[in-house]
Amino acid sequence: MNAATDVLDTTRTMATELVARAERETGSRMTAYRRVAAGLGVSASWVRKFVAGDPATRVSLVAGINILNQYRRLCERIEAKAEQERARTHALLEEFDAATARALDVVAMVQAPEARRADGAERGPRQGVTP
Repeated sequence: MNAATDVLDTTRTMATELVARAERETGSRMTAYRRVAAGLGVSASWVRKFVAGDPATRVSLVAGINILNQYRRLCERIEAKAEQERARTHALLEEFDAATARALDVVAMVQAPEARRADGAERGPRQGVTP
C-alpha cells in the first residue's frame, strides 16, 4: 500500500468511528450520518458513501482535516471523561479507606476489654490468690 491509501483508510476508519459513536448516542444510523456530516461540513449522503467505501467518493483536503479534527475532539472528550471517572473512583476509595479505618478503630476499642476478660478467664485463678 502507498501512503495516500494509508491516509485514506485511516481517515475512513476515523469517520466510521465517529458514525458508530453518534449512532450509539442517537439510536439511529441515519441521524448519526447527519450529525457527523454537520460537524464535517459535508452531506450525510457523502458520509454514508465514504464510510461504506464507495470508490467513487473522493475526500477533499478540507473534509479530511475536518474528520481528523472531529475525531481528535472525540478522543479528548473520552479521555477527559475517563480522567473524571478515575478522580471520582480515587476519591471514593479514599473515603472508603477512611471509613474502614475508623470502623476498625472502633472494633479494636470494643474488643480490647473483651480480650482482657478472655485472657483472664483462660489463665484461671492466680496461684496463691484466693478468689
